[in-house]
Amino acid sequence: MADMPTSLQVWLKQFNDALAQAKVLGIPPTPEMARAGLSSITEQFVTTPVDIEQVIDTHIHGTSIPCRIYHPSPGNKLPILLFFHGGGHMCGSIEVYDPISRRLAHHSHHIVVTVDYRLSPEHPYPRGLVDCIMSLEEIVSTLTRQPIAFQPTISIAGDSAGGALATTLAQRHPDSINQLVLIYPSLDYTFSSDSLVDYREGYILETTKIQWYFDQYFQQVGNRREASPLFGPLPSNHPATMLITAGFDPIQDEGKRYFERLQILGILCTHHHLDNMTHAFLNLENLVPESCDTTYRYIGEFLNP
Repeated sequence: MADMPTSLQVWLKQFNDALAQAKVLGIPPTPEMARAGLSSITEQFVTTPVDIEQVIDTHIHGTSIPCRIYHPSPGNKLPILLFFHGGGHMCGSIEVYDPISRRLAHHSHHIVVTVDYRLSPEHPYPRGLVDCIMSLEEIVSTLTRQPIAFQPTISIAGDSAGGALATTLAQRHPDSINQLVLIYPSLDYTFSSDSLVDYREGYILETTKIQWYFDQYFQQVGNRREASPLFGPLPSNHPATMLITAGFDPIQDEGKRYFERLQILGILCTHHHLDNMTHAFLNLENLVPESCDTTYRYIGEFLNP
């Protein structure tokens, strides 16, 4: 395995020291703390402005689901990239992910639509997933009602928990989706991968924290395996897929295993493994700018073959 960049190592030590201190003081995690943490990290480390010419705040047509539309070239009819943010099904929002959404629109040359799906524990499974399904079904109607030039070709993307949502949509509605982009996706709610043991603590996302996230998300669901995209039935017309995984990420094996399933089925798929990165490195861009640039380049190349 490659060495982690020094900038990331230094910050990670500070992060782990703060976690250890909180444990000593007996401070339990709360949704509010988790949300504030993701927001603070992203605001601190994703700071280089990316100007997008047309940005519109609206709702998915016929619903109360907020979304934000980013059109990097309003004079051109561009395809659509529906984006579901990460955050353990508990954290993240349009605002938190605004700088990442702007980068996705800029590098992919797609109209990015970021969705504020409902979060746990206030809205447990499957409410957030329902919001994402409705967003896919109504995205063309939503854009038709805006002063936007677009092509009705829809790809979807998601990071972490957003990757689980995106993958579930690809399995259930493959005819509606052109391509699928998964960024260090969370695909297994059953904890069956070795990497959850090998990298269980010390690398931002810890296995015990993942368990806590899932307990908040699945409040009334007994069979988490059936909800896990890693084990979901793969349609023969599953969209072409690109996966990005990270070498210091406890959930890296989930992406790798899904890639293997797609390969066996003969689905067009690509896998990029950044072996010196942690989970959520796109939210730490100032610490690892080269890896972020590489990732956005991979996404752009995949979506624009």
